[in-house]
Amino acid sequence: MTQAPLNVAVIGSGIWGRQHATVFSTLASTNLVAVCDIDEVRAVAMAQTFGVPHHFTDYRKMLEMDGIDAVTIATPDYTHTPLIVDALKAGKHVLSEKPLATSVEEGRAIRSAAAASDRKLMVDFHNRVNPAVASAKEAVADGAIGRTIHANGRLSNTTFVPLEMLTWAGKSSALWFLGSHLIDAFRFILDDEVTRVFAMKSEGHLKSLGVNTADVHLSMLEFSKGTIVNIENSWVLSPDNPQIFDLEIGLIGEKGQIQLNPSHNGAYREMIGKGMKYRDLFGVIPTGVGRVGGFTLESIARFVDAVLTDAPLLADVEDGLRVTQVLAAIESSAHTGQPVDLAY
Repeated sequence: MTQAPLNVAVIGSGIWGRQHATVFSTLASTNLVAVCDIDEVRAVAMAQTFGVPHHFTDYRKMLEMDGIDAVTIATPDYTHTPLIVDALKAGKHVLSEKPLATSVEEGRAIRSAAAASDRKLMVDFHNRVNPAVASAKEAVADGAIGRTIHANGRLSNTTFVPLEMLTWAGKSSALWFLGSHLIDAFRFILDDEVTRVFAMKSEGHLKSLGVNTADVHLSMLEFSKGTIVNIENSWVLSPDNPQIFDLEIGLIGEKGQIQLNPSHNGAYREMIGKGMKYRDLFGVIPTGVGRVGGFTLESIARFVDAVLTDAPLLADVEDGLRVTQVLAAIESSAHTGQPVDLAY
């Protein structure tokens, strides 16, 4: 028996909303039936690009439309909660970009809405299918480096992101925009939870340029099994960097260590008038007809698998809430100058 395709609607027409639209326009198991953006020009443009029959500027109107099975959310960090809650209440499966929420209270409200619904809710922590991160998880689980004693991670952007790419950067920070990915990556690799954080932040440079947010958060995380992790989330890397993002992870154990550098591995280099630039060969790669390539698109496709075949969710509401709790604790520690203990 042939299964009917999943009818999907996308909220948000920015860079990541178009990634969602690309996946749902490519897979044979999905139909992209509607798109929504508060900017009608952008909504129309996205609908035309992907041949979508319906566009909306009000997501509530879209949720009233017949025939939508699932909704995906690719909107600014601070907007997710009402979109997720209302979509679940409307009986839709939901995929949300990270972070799940930007406060613990909102995260708990989402968890309550998910518990009251029989629909699936997935958070798009796509580094869980990043080949480098997945390989590190496997090695740690196999005991290749023994007990992980300490680790370090950097996921930062050049100033292009807060100054040019994101119009809403002043309502978020590198911590929420990037730290959400990095914290979940360590939770995933170590199969463990953060129990205490201590953090500092620096601010002033971006504010002097008109963006009201921190320049960088530096955080120390203690996990329940004893691993100590230092992480950096900055929005002030030089635009001369070969890519706009810089992801590195190092793990040091009793029997060895692992180093990950999926962003600056230098496998592809361009020198065509703007300095040396790299291309992301892991996130998005060329594919044949009807297939998606690269881990950032694969993670979106995993949502479809979860809905249609009951495959495990890549990351669920509890994963999203745990990360939000850690991020909120980091914010608190950076504000007070004191460590913060976490109790889930």
